[in-house]
Amino acid sequence: MKTGLLSLCGVIASSMLFAPVAYAAKPAEASELRPAAPFIREGSNNQNPTVGKLRGRLLRIKRPLLIVGDLERSIKFYVDLVGLELYSVEPTFDRRPESLGYELFNIDAGSRKRMAMLNTSTEVRGMTLQEVRDMQWSVQQKPRTSTILFETDDLIATVERVRAAGYQVVEPVAGEVPASLGVPALRFIEGGVIDPDGHVISFFQYFADDDEWRAIKAKLSH
Repeated sequence: MKTGLLSLCGVIASSMLFAPVAYAAKPAEASELRPAAPFIREGSNNQNPTVGKLRGRLLRIKRPLLIVGDLERSIKFYVDLVGLELYSVEPTFDRRPESLGYELFNIDAGSRKRMAMLNTSTEVRGMTLQEVRDMQWSVQQKPRTSTILFETDDLIATVERVRAAGYQVVEPVAGEVPASLGVPALRFIEGGVIDPDGHVISFFQYFADDDEWRAIKAKLSH
């Protein structure tokens, strides 16, 4: 697995993939920037391991699962291009229409399925790929309805690897939210890729260093 940061932030609606941002008139100094886990809701603390307990109950994203048409192809995409690590893969197909997965994903009773599990840089078995065979797929072109969002420290390189392999990418853009009402400024780039089955995978990367931020903005402006 790549040594850089690649952590799973969650599954969000694609309408939130590239949120509108305001651009600061004056670039924020590094000391004014918030840390790399910036989305702080009132009454929560990103450094507190109890975050995610709503009204005394546990509720957190455990593991996203993507339905794919060719497991080996998808493993190659997510390991070689995105940078995840293969944890396990089922060697044979399962055909048990009474199992929950068939109902959850509206899989035909005669279809076969098998899965692989992937690690991120911070989560073991952080993502699942499930191959479905012997079934006609419905291809949705637009609007795209969901994405998996990763925080990374090499967004540009990831997008370029995917592009070089012949897959569609969503070009990275730079965004800056100025400091306001005691909330530190936020500087970031975001972009995305489309996997072999049409799933949208999006990436965020945060910047605290002034020189690095200026360099990445200049690179994206060309």
